[in-house]
Amino acid sequence: MPTFRLFGIPVTIRPSFLVIAALIGFTSRRPIVYLVAWVAIVFVSILIHELGHAITARSYGAEVEIELNGIGGLTSWSVPGKELGPGQRALVAAAGSGVGVLFGGLVWLVGLLTAPDGELAEFVVNNLVRVNVFWGLINWLPIRPLDGGHLFTSLLQKVIPSRAEVIANVVFFITAAGALAWALWTQAIFLALIAGWLLMGELTRGRGGQRRPPAPIPQMTFDPPPSDADIPPDQAPVPDADLEPQPKPGPEPQAEPEH
Repeated sequence: MPTFRLFGIPVTIRPSFLVIAALIGFTSRRPIVYLVAWVAIVFVSILIHELGHAITARSYGAEVEIELNGIGGLTSWSVPGKELGPGQRALVAAAGSGVGVLFGGLVWLVGLLTAPDGELAEFVVNNLVRVNVFWGLINWLPIRPLDGGHLFTSLLQKVIPSRAEVIANVVFFITAAGALAWALWTQAIFLALIAGWLLMGELTRGRGGQRRPPAPIPQMTFDPPPSDADIPPDQAPVPDADLEPQPKPGPEPQAEPEH
């Protein structure tokens, strides 16, 4: 898989990312150059989005890496020796779409001032704005595992930590079901598949919380065999030249009473 570094952050591109992006943008009504431009637009937009997460997390001392895959992008981060608070995690979650919306606004402003010449240039500018602004705002919705889901969970943990998980599970179930209903009503088949997958995840998560914990794995310990020096002399085994099994020791025979 192609891997490179950007601002010191390792970035990995999985083939599924390019395949899904091409399938979404494929149309037989346009030349192939538009498909290539679309894949480039998706690549740049998602990479900028993930950089927002990664750079914000790194400012808190986290070790970060980015992966572009079939479902979009994923920023993995961990802070050695400590854990970020809910407020810091909320900022990390919000930073991705925040940077994307800002980038889309700048592209719109540049396009407005320069008036791109040609249909292909106009296609690139318009879709950069749509992908970054529209999908950035969508990503802020309180749906797990979108950024809005992480943001909502972090805010709940900061305000009402004792009830955060219960409230989050209820809200995420409702939002996933609402997204599926909206996608079916608008006949957006691709979005309906994604929303259905999210809803199934919430249902599975709910059932998983009621399962009994697995039985503990029995631990087995092994002691090393004693050496000859550790065996008392009266318990030392007597070698048998014929190697025949010896009868097990039984009770001592009782002497018969004298008549």
